[in-house]
This record gives sequence, structure tokens and C-alpha cells, in this order.
Amino acid sequence: MADYTFVRARLIAVGVIAALTMTPATVRGQAAPPPVSAEVQSLAEGWTALRQGQLQQATQIAERLVAEYPRSAAAVGFAVEVDIRRGGALAGLTAYERWLGARRVDDPYVLRRVAQAHLERVAEDRQHPARLQAATALAAEGVIAARAELAQAAANGGAAEAQLLASLGDTRAVRDLISQLRVPGGSKVRIVNALVDSRSAIAVPPLVELLADPREEHRAIAADALGKLGASDAVPKLRPLLNDPAFPVRVAAASALYRLGDYEGVNLLNELMSSEHGTIRLSAAEALSVRPMGSWHGVVRELTRHEDAIVQLGAARLIAPYEPDLASEVLARLSQSDNPAVREEAGRTFVQRLAADFATLRKFLRSTDATTAVRAASRILELTR
Repeated sequence: MADYTFVRARLIAVGVIAALTMTPATVRGQAAPPPVSAEVQSLAEGWTALRQGQLQQATQIAERLVAEYPRSAAAVGFAVEVDIRRGGALAGLTAYERWLGARRVDDPYVLRRVAQAHLERVAEDRQHPARLQAATALAAEGVIAARAELAQAAANGGAAEAQLLASLGDTRAVRDLISQLRVPGGSKVRIVNALVDSRSAIAVPPLVELLADPREEHRAIAADALGKLGASDAVPKLRPLLNDPAFPVRVAAASALYRLGDYEGVNLLNELMSSEHGTIRLSAAEALSVRPMGSWHGVVRELTRHEDAIVQLGAARLIAPYEPDLASEVLARLSQSDNPAVREEAGRTFVQRLAADFATLRKFLRSTDATTAVRAASRILELTR
């Protein structure tokens, strides 16, 4: 799945493509083109060697280029590609960081290539626990092979692949999920979550139908989904659920209505903000997070010190947009937890909510948690899109 688009763009910038494609016919009757620089000539030789599989020769050229042109992005881009071919994405990352040295500014497009190489390797490994996430990230970047693979797996009955395709906005996948949603029996939770990720308007009517499902967990998740999808037309159907016999359904309805700008259930949410149970306070705070008011910030700050690490994680996610330093402190503390699941989730949360600088993302690319590393690579692609 190698993609050399960014490399080609860099070479165009230094004149390589023009130099390689110029023919006598194109310059007949015109002034002779400027002489090709030694750097451009070496780059052309290096890429030719790499295409031909002559890694030793390509390595020698790369080392010479970086030594002679230490500030050249084209030179380091080639050197990183050589090391990716030789030892994988982390080898390319090591080469890049060696070149970066004490520089304070990353080269985003060279780093992008490292991130993409990591995702490609993971996506090709059938046993890798984050394979589907990597393939989805590549598909979102327009890598046709990755999207085709997801589509083929979904067509063969792969439920996870179908849900990931839907999250990319694939209309056919969304319609397939809607068909599954309407099949009687079985849990609908994963299907509903995938429909929310799709952000598709065609998911709204079947979710409204699910509000009448006999199972309370289905009514609750349908209400929550309609709020997240911004389905304002569903407000009249959500209001009656404020009197549902099941407490989780009442809370989900109040939360959805608040997201949709309807304050019919806000009193319930405010009451829950004073609950003696940290998990309930966190749920109410999450519902009110779309428009925080009153004691919201104080309650969430308090929850970052709760005895339950899961509650602390949730509070860190909520407070991150407002107090990133506090969120970073909480996640750093949790990353030292004796519980490996908490440590891994803290890393993942940091990448998702706080990591916006390349230096931090480079560190997480080396994470021993497979999902965290994939999320870091995906985030780099997003930032350089």
C-alpha cells in the first residue's frame, strides 16, 4: 500500500521531476534548462536504486545525502524511506529523529510517511489486534486498497468491517446496518454505535423506531444516539421517555434533549450532578458537557480525584478542552497505574484528547499498546491531511 505522493511533491519542489522528464524535443527552440544540482542528481540515483531493490546502494546514497545536505527535507525524506524499506516504520522514525536532532520544528510530511508506513504494516498483519483500526485510518486517507479490503470483508459477512465502513460514511454499509437493526432479537448496541459514527441522516428514522423497543438498553442507546446525531425532529418522540419506567432511559432521554437544545429534562441532569455516586455524577456531567454551566467545572474537577480510576479517566476527557494541564496531570498519573487496562486507556485518551504536537505523537508511535500507536499514527495523518 506504499504511497509516495508526498515524496513526489517534495521532489517536484526541488526540480527532480522536471529534470527527469525533460527531453530534447521539449526544449528545442528554447533556452537550455538550468543544470541539475548534485543533490537532485543523487536523489534521482537513490530513488532509482530503491525502485530496483538495491537497498545497499540506496542506503549509501541516503547517508551521503543527509551528511552533505543536513537541512534538506528531500534528503531526509529519501533516507527515511530507505530505512522504512530496510527495517519498518520504527526504523524510519529513528532515522527521522536522528536527523531532527535538536531542531524544534518537525517536518510534518516526512513524519506523515512514517505514520502511514506504520498503519500499512499493521493493516497487513492479520493477527494484529489493531488491524481494522489501521485499515480504517488508511481508507479515510483515500487508500483504495484499504477501503476495498474492508468492503470485501463486509460483503463476506464481516460485522466489524461493515461497522467501520459505516463510520467512514459508506452509504451501502449504513443501509446494511439499518437492516440488521430491524432484525428482531439480539443486542443492537454495537450497531447503534456504528450508526452514530456514520453521522448519516438516514440512520435517524430507524433509531426513532428503536425508542419503542421492549428492551430498556435499546431505548436508552437509541435516545443517546439521536442526541449525538443532532436529530432535532426526534424531540417530540424523546420527551415521553422522561417518564420511562427505566432510570437509564430517563437519563438518556434527558441527555439527548439537552444536546438538541431542549431543556425539558435538565432538572434531572442537575439533580444527578449531586449524586453520591461518582459514576452517576460523571454521566450527568457528560450529558451537560455540550453546554457546561453552573457547577459543571467544579464537579468535573472533583471527579478527576475520585477513588475510581475509570471515573478519573472520564473526567479527564471532559475537562481536557478547558483545562488541558489538569487533564494531562490526571492521565500522566493514571499511566503509572498498577492496572494495565487503565494505563493503556490513559495513553489512548491522551492521544485522542490532548496530543496535538508532533513530538508527543512521535513518542506514542513507539507505544507498546498496539491501539495507542495506531491512534497516534492516525492522528498524525489527520494533522497533515
